[in-house]
Amino acid sequence: MSRLHRLSFYLILVLCGAVFAARAEDGAHEALQLCLKKASDAPDLALAEAENWLKHGGGDAALLCRATAQFHRNEFVKSGDDFATLAAHQEDTKHASFLYTQAGVAYMRGKDYRKSESEYERALHQEAQDPDIWVDRATERAAAQNYWDAIEDLNKALEIMPDMAEALHLRGQVWFKLGMDGNAAADFKHAAEIQAQEDVSNAKARKSITTVKASTQSSAKPLRRDPGVVASGVQP
Repeated sequence: MSRLHRLSFYLILVLCGAVFAARAEDGAHEALQLCLKKASDAPDLALAEAENWLKHGGGDAALLCRATAQFHRNEFVKSGDDFATLAAHQEDTKHASFLYTQAGVAYMRGKDYRKSESEYERALHQEAQDPDIWVDRATERAAAQNYWDAIEDLNKALEIMPDMAEALHLRGQVWFKLGMDGNAAADFKHAAEIQAQEDVSNAKARKSITTVKASTQSSAKPLRRDPGVVASGVQP
């Protein structure tokens, strides 16, 4: 449900890796790309390479790779520690909040709910108007069976983004856990309606794109030069 589940770790390269790579030389940028990809496919090997890279001054880029490899090795608490350290190094609030959130997710997966709660609090301190972070913390709170706290977070997410189907669906699940079936049914129904509208909009958009492409291809004509004009030295 959280962003770490919605996003592949390779996408973290795009969101965060570029920040660290920008501070490094071209060789380090390439090494980071390779290490992050390997962290998903062969985490044991990636972890060993990241550890060696850290010993040789790899800095935040190497730490990001180690955190990713640890997560894929199910070493969630260690991964959370590294993500939290990385977040503390960031000057940009969006990058910091994203990394604090990843730390929160890792700690949650490791069932260290106290640390997870702390990292989400730091993320929200950086970006309090990001509804995704409220949903992520609600997921952690629900996992820890703190259902009413989860409801509060989901209410906040929906204040920021009223038509957020994910928040509505999760709130429905939490209502169900609390035995409030009427509230659960209402949220599930609303979430389904929003999702259906999004599916229709996406289908229309895809159809429009296909129509435009077909129209462009059928109307395209090769540009030709008039031999007489070219001979006179005048360009058409």
